[in-house]
Amino acid sequence: MNDTLDNGTFENPVTVKLSSGEVQVKSTREAAEMLLYDWPIGETGKRLQARMACMKVLGGGSPPDVARTAFLGAAKEAQILQA
Repeated sequence: MNDTLDNGTFENPVTVKLSSGEVQVKSTREAAEMLLYDWPIGETGKRLQARMACMKVLGGGSPPDVARTAFLGAAKEAQILQA
């Protein structure tokens, strides 16, 4: 298996703004870690969906774009998505 699938690398990074500054999320693994440990708002349906999508990708059951799309939705909801 290649590295792109192992980490679920995104074709296009997602840029978010946290209290620590702007962060480029480049892979499913990075998205999952942010959703688990560095998310600025509490638990929501979109956050949960995004975490589950990340786990499916990291488990090899879905392509990285599935996690990226779910992460985008959660980031928009949390108002941290940078254009």
